[in-house]
Amino acid sequence: MVVLAMSGRLSIPRTAAWVWHAAPRSIFGIDAVFVRCATGTSPSRGSFDYAANYRRWAETRGPTVIPWTWFGPPGSSDGRAAADLLCNIAPGKPFYVVEIQFDPPAEEVAAFASRMRRREPAALLGFSSLPTRAEARSVGVPWEACVEEFDLGLPQVYTTAQRERLLRATSPVVADMAGKPIHVAVFPDSDTGWLESARAGIGRHAGASAWAVDQSSFPTWRRQLSALPTQDERAAARSPSRRAPGEEALLANRIVAIVQAHLDAGGKLGDDQLVTDVERALRDGPA
Repeated sequence: MVVLAMSGRLSIPRTAAWVWHAAPRSIFGIDAVFVRCATGTSPSRGSFDYAANYRRWAETRGPTVIPWTWFGPPGSSDGRAAADLLCNIAPGKPFYVVEIQFDPPAEEVAAFASRMRRREPAALLGFSSLPTRAEARSVGVPWEACVEEFDLGLPQVYTTAQRERLLRATSPVVADMAGKPIHVAVFPDSDTGWLESARAGIGRHAGASAWAVDQSSFPTWRRQLSALPTQDERAAARSPSRRAPGEEALLANRIVAIVQAHLDAGGKLGDDQLVTDVERALRDGPA
């Protein structure tokens, strides 16, 4: 099921599918879709209009649609402008995802996150990239900046070797996120053992998602992914006395982000508005 705040807003989905170019369609059994809406500071790439396709999905599937964008080469590395475009295309969303694969400057990653905090201070920010610090840094990803600036990671566990690292008792995929929650992204077409990665994401972490709705294999893996959460896990997710894996850390990170955004805007710790915002985060945090 979708992890929901008590207010009914979507937070982190337990299961999700990624969308690249695909038009809206049924996602029966899957909690949410991560739909691409931009590339850096451009709403399109070549002849394909990501923003228009995102809007079609949002009109069709409503709050189950989560916007994601690519940031950095071969697109723009202008953090402030990329954040503004993302917020303009998909304003007021509770969760935004950014894919970072190559080498945007660390300061531009920070500028992107800072601008997002100002525009959407209550939203969760997730980054998706190669699953470990060593892999990501080998292609230029400013890993430390990403972990510092985002609320959670969506590591791309697409190969057998990456899956083995995820499943280790002392997993570098987990360790390199420095205590922040992870939602595992898998690629059924490239790893025959992807269900193990997805099962770990759902059972041990904040969830799992698969690439991509665009693949001809989607109808098959959609059924497999949607069947992974057990009845016990579904009951635990519904229970007000228990939180899904990683959500305590997520709530703490969100409160820190709300306080930081308030201070960055010139506010003070004792301001009534800050107290109200923190109380709302505690009340409406993931249940």
